[in-house]
Amino acid sequence: MFTFEIGHKYYDTSACDHNCVFTIEIVKRTAKTVTFLRNGKERRTKLFCDERGEYIIPDHYSMAPVFRAEYEVQPEEAPAAVEEPAAAPSVEDAAPSKVITISQPADNGTVIVMVGQRVERNCGACFPLESGTVAGFVTVPDGLVIRGGVFALVRWDNAPNHPERVRLSDIHRHGWRSAGGSPLGVFVR
Repeated sequence: MFTFEIGHKYYDTSACDHNCVFTIEIVKRTAKTVTFLRNGKERRTKLFCDERGEYIIPDHYSMAPVFRAEYEVQPEEAPAAVEEPAAAPSVEDAAPSKVITISQPADNGTVIVMVGQRVERNCGACFPLESGTVAGFVTVPDGLVIRGGVFALVRWDNAPNHPERVRLSDIHRHGWRSAGGSPLGVFVR
């Protein structure tokens, strides 16, 4: 189980813009509270715990960041020494892969997304569950509005001629819940 440690830094991204990152540094802690530094101010808040580990909700507004102990800021590594270029891999070594593995610490495991795999989407009240099939993958560069990354192209059963891009990190195992307990999202079957 992940726990907050004194002197360590933790992060969360904005609900509206994943390029906006909030960070805190733990100053001290007790069994029920955590004192942290954020924007140069020292504050104390109640500590919560669930199956994923400890977390805090320092502010109380609709899109307030939720800092989880599993999202620790990793120290930057020094650049490695310049090495001689390795020999080019042979054709036998470069087998094309249609399996992409996404490690999701929130799931305490790994989700494997493959071409031809069935997925389902839960959009919430008044919307029926939608089923679809992963048709392929596409890499999208960073843009002005959208953050780039690897996306799965999903052909939903109700609109098979219009594949939709779904970020691989947004595809979860069945039964996954968000920090607030919401069951909404895209899930592998």
